[in-house]
Amino acid sequence: MKNIIRFIPNSITITRIIMTFIFLYFIVEQFAYGRGNFINLIVMFLAICFSDLLDGKIARGMGAVSIIGAKLDVFADLLYIILSYTALIILKMLPLWFLVFVCLKFLEFVITSKFIKSYNRESNKAFVFDKIGRLVSATFFIIPGIVCIYKCFAVDNSVYLINCLLYIIFAAGIYSSYLRIKSCFMLLSLNNSKCEN
Repeated sequence: MKNIIRFIPNSITITRIIMTFIFLYFIVEQFAYGRGNFINLIVMFLAICFSDLLDGKIARGMGAVSIIGAKLDVFADLLYIILSYTALIILKMLPLWFLVFVCLKFLEFVITSKFIKSYNRESNKAFVFDKIGRLVSATFFIIPGIVCIYKCFAVDNSVYLINCLLYIIFAAGIYSSYLRIKSCFMLLSLNNSKCEN
């Protein structure tokens, strides 16, 4: 029974992986061929966002939180971000530098999480989150939807507005990385001082 309960949030996450490919198809249809349906695009984007909120809430509510589920969730998020950003970059709707930043931020997140966990053996969580980093990753998640909405409605100065948003997210991401790396050095320093005593 416990395995079945654990499967519910993971099945929502797997569904998000499938929805990612459908969303990618809708992006290409809408912006490369001009024959897509904007409503389908937005509904799929909202469904992906809702599933990301839902799987974690259900897992915590049912006591079905697992390391495998957390890793599957992060994989689904990363897949969605990389595929949708890549499509938007190819369609010249997003700059390449931002995807490079997202990948580097993710790499930093995994490395610092692993490092912090190695010093906090009591934690059974797969990753260590910080408040600013959570906010930054949430914006990583919604950027494709924002870009698509701006492009569909042809908002004046949309390129300027999107670039401003990307630079703000970039600054917040750098600050989050600084705090996480600083925390790692503090843990290392604390551990070294304990070893010397």
